[in-house]
Amino acid sequence: MADDTRYAYAVARIRGLETRLLGRQWVERLLAEDAAGALNVLADSAFQEAIADIERPEDLEEGLVRALAETLSTVSALSPEPALIDLFRVRWDFRNLKTLIKASLLKLGKDGVGPSDRELGLTDGVGTIDVAVLQKAVQDGDYVALPAILADAGRAATEAFRDSGEMARVDQEFDLAMWAHHLAVAAENGSEFLVGYFRVEIDTLNIRTFIRVKEAGLDRTDLSRAFVPGGTVDLSLLEAHLGEPVDAFARSLEYGSFGALAPIFREWKAEEAHMLELACDNILLNYVERARTIAYGVEPLVAFILVRQLEIKLVRAAMAAKLDGISRDELEGRLRAVHV
Repeated sequence: MADDTRYAYAVARIRGLETRLLGRQWVERLLAEDAAGALNVLADSAFQEAIADIERPEDLEEGLVRALAETLSTVSALSPEPALIDLFRVRWDFRNLKTLIKASLLKLGKDGVGPSDRELGLTDGVGTIDVAVLQKAVQDGDYVALPAILADAGRAATEAFRDSGEMARVDQEFDLAMWAHHLAVAAENGSEFLVGYFRVEIDTLNIRTFIRVKEAGLDRTDLSRAFVPGGTVDLSLLEAHLGEPVDAFARSLEYGSFGALAPIFREWKAEEAHMLELACDNILLNYVERARTIAYGVEPLVAFILVRQLEIKLVRAAMAAKLDGISRDELEGRLRAVHV
């Protein structure tokens, strides 16, 4: 709800935190350094506390995870409606539980020690539930200690895999459950802004799924299974273009809400898929720009979370590129703009 005075204190605090977002001058400093120098530049930014114990550029991910966890917990604590902000944390619970269930299913009938948490890509401290709690639930095959939405998703995903033998069904069940939960909570709390935000996320996810299915030469059944309901882009539109040239799909997007993606699909190259991800992020940024005109409400809080998440993506991509020896020119082409 726009101009909700319950948010007066939270928005005032967020405006203060916004002054520490990364500016273009800071990004220039980051790009000018090698990997070790970039780590030193990060120590002179809002990431200072999160990376205080990081000594090697190769270990930066641990600090970036801490920075994200700190952002989400801080904004949640500020919000008069923490349930809305916690939607951005719960998605990490879904991710961790999905990863653990997939690892468990892959080990069925096998002996030996399983992969470590780091090898699995588990992220502790960002979600609302400790990874140890999720691990115990999966190990015991008993989800009673988990929130119903997670427990139901875990059971549905496991059942879908056992029926089909396809690991992709696990991903699909978790995606369906998570996005339905996001939309339902936002609607229950009367946040039209968040409902619209999640619909844009779902649309960009479905568009990226469409191009992956098309590139892999899969059919409408595969697309339908992976499609997430709740957005504004109809499944029928995507199905109709599955057998058409990619530039035909570009024409269908050109004059709609996702017109910014049309140039990418007109010149589509699978090896430049990162440009599609970047453009989708920018569409989300454009959606939350309206938050800057809202005096009080959840909008500025969501905008801050999104920008901080994109900053973390930027820093991660920059460091990975430096470690891989990618040139600065190529790196700049891959980076998102920092909106401050």
